[in-house]
Amino acid sequence: MRGRRALAAGVALALLAGCAAGSRLYVNPQADLTAYRKVALLPFGNLTGDRFAAERVSRALMTELIADGPWQLVEPAEFWATLGAIGGHPGQDGVIAQEKLKEAAARLGVQAVIRGAVTEYQIQRLNGADLPVVGFDVEMVDAPTGHVIWRTAVHTGGRGRVPVVGGQSARSLGVATQRACATLVGRLRDRVF
Repeated sequence: MRGRRALAAGVALALLAGCAAGSRLYVNPQADLTAYRKVALLPFGNLTGDRFAAERVSRALMTELIADGPWQLVEPAEFWATLGAIGGHPGQDGVIAQEKLKEAAARLGVQAVIRGAVTEYQIQRLNGADLPVVGFDVEMVDAPTGHVIWRTAVHTGGRGRVPVVGGQSARSLGVATQRACATLVGRLRDRVF
């Protein structure tokens, strides 16, 4: 009986540890993060099977940046319209020419652009539990030069049922996404200010 409890507790701890948010943050050592005050958020790319994943992740990040971010955020629609007015829509590869990005940023007084791609957005089944998994790459680039200011890859999973601990602590994809974005913005705030 005692061995079963220890095994069950070990499995529960492994599940909980495996569900934690993970990310590495690269910050360009030559970038002065306090010099960037006004930034634009581009729509994210989508590398998943969920057709709404990119929109959901970029909107969650936008919400966190507005609520707690260290920068003034330009509305994505305004930046996108400015890009369109100068012929700066992405090519077939999804990339916007640096000169067009620079021109649109100059028109709006934007010093940097945040862009990214969603790499995972799904519910995974593990040991009878449904676990939300969210992963995305995101970076901020200097608008005039295109140099990377910071870059990170975020991967997080939610908690499913852990009967040994008791009760249900399921998190949805939306909650997992929001928490991953909040954690990222908090880490960025700590680096900027």
